[in-house]
Amino acid sequence: MKDRYKLIIIHLILFISALGIGVITKNSYRYFNKISWVILLVNTILFLILIKQFKVKENSIIKYLLIILGIFIILIIDKDYFYSSYIQSTPNTIFPYSILLLSNVITLPFVDIFYCIYMLNLFNISFIIIPSYIIILMIITKKVLKLSKKRE
Repeated sequence: MKDRYKLIIIHLILFISALGIGVITKNSYRYFNKISWVILLVNTILFLILIKQFKVKENSIIKYLLIILGIFIILIIDKDYFYSSYIQSTPNTIFPYSILLLSNVITLPFVDIFYCIYMLNLFNISFIIIPSYIIILMIITKKVLKLSKKRE
């Protein structure tokens, strides 16, 4: 199977798990600010486990994470869109609402980082935190793949 399809399957599994958390708790997804870091950690660990199990190539993973980072950049630039959902106000969006909604849906497995940023009141430096998270995830993914290759 091609790496592209493996990554699509991994993304769908992460997407379903992120939606499942909201359904299981039967409350709105954004009210879990207190445990959002746990959800983000679980999704990150699940991502690493699935990458290892599906044996995806390192270059494909880096491209996938760069695409996710590119989509996150749209959300970082228009951070008022996310911030307005916490303070219950009408946002002044830069991008069309449809693009923001699509970006939000695509990055759903990793969107808990915004909840962590809100919980810590670090919206002003989200342009540093989110790319740092993706870069750290890339580095950890490389280490996990190297470890799995050594064991084989």
